[in-house]
Amino acid sequence: MPRTVSSRNKKIFQFALRAVIGVGVMMLVLKSVSLGDWATLPDGSELRVTNWIEFQDDPRVEDPARGAEIRLQVEGERGEIGLDEVARNDDGTPKVAVGLSTAARSADALLILLSVLAFAPAPLLQSIRFRWMVRAQEIDLSLWEAMKLVYAGNFLNFVALGSTGGDVFKAYYVSTHTDRKTEAVTTVLLDRAVGMVSLVFFAMIVMLLRPDDPKIRPWIPIVALILAGLVAGVFVAFSRRARAILRVDDWIGRLPFGEQIKRIDAATHRMRNHPRLLLSALGLSMTLQGCAITSFMLAGMGLGMQGSIAAIPDYLVYMSIGMLVAAVPVSYQGLGTLDATLQVFFRGVYGSFSQILFLGFAIRLVQLFWALPGALVPLTGSHGPSPEKLAQLDLE
Repeated sequence: MPRTVSSRNKKIFQFALRAVIGVGVMMLVLKSVSLGDWATLPDGSELRVTNWIEFQDDPRVEDPARGAEIRLQVEGERGEIGLDEVARNDDGTPKVAVGLSTAARSADALLILLSVLAFAPAPLLQSIRFRWMVRAQEIDLSLWEAMKLVYAGNFLNFVALGSTGGDVFKAYYVSTHTDRKTEAVTTVLLDRAVGMVSLVFFAMIVMLLRPDDPKIRPWIPIVALILAGLVAGVFVAFSRRARAILRVDDWIGRLPFGEQIKRIDAATHRMRNHPRLLLSALGLSMTLQGCAITSFMLAGMGLGMQGSIAAIPDYLVYMSIGMLVAAVPVSYQGLGTLDATLQVFFRGVYGSFSQILFLGFAIRLVQLFWALPGALVPLTGSHGPSPEKLAQLDLE
């Protein structure tokens, strides 16, 4: 009993710590937020914008040449100014910070809908990858069963304490589909590991598209170091020679719960017999990330952030780094860390503070939307094996 209470307290403490970190970073992000619009003059002073006199149905100004045609009503003695009187960003666009209210009103419903639809393949691709991984451990799991566990896991990642509640759910219930319990649980960990490796690899590839970008250059050695560490870990896990040199089997036997750890290690080592499956899983994961980034890019454009075909490489790189930072489990669902990262890369180039803040919300809402069907899985009790499968397991 004391150990159970201690374990529960530890989980509560970890969740509280992540929540504090996330809320703290988010408060720093929100410190600069404004409901209204602000125009910056060439001398650095700011004026609060009360109304856009022309093109009010679409206050997002993308063409600097049309700036003189638009007038802004502002607070103070000036009363009204033209966009030709406003300071310019580095890309030549008027330096007008769009507030939360304007960003919400100016959202393009069609692009937001396309953003939601573009994310639709992601859970299906996750399910296919998960099924491939369990099949490598000789565990029989149909695609439909894998989909139920993946959707439920994605949903529980939002509502459970921390961002791994869905993994705990998948690990437990996939183990009910087989008598190979340890291997089933290990598969969930390996599936998460494959996703992380592919995310780092994807980020490394797209960063090489922009090696001269001063915002990207400092990240290249960091991500390269992370990727090298992951590759080294995979090499040690799969190479018999490396394991012999490092005497992996010897020190594993000395660890607590050594027998269980040996089975986990054996399940991991078994993946070396399925190189095509592993490469396919990595490729599928990169396709999944491409779908996600496409969805988030459409959401950004739908919120008025500037973008064109020429901007796609930048979106790929910036979103990849944002997803990589959000994957670090220091806060709940990347709260604050993702938002701060997006602000660093996108602000002043492709969008205003408020637009980018809304983009962070939109990213989570799109993911939550496609995770909601997973709520039906535990509610209906359809996550366990069928009676026929249970009877077969009993016979085995």
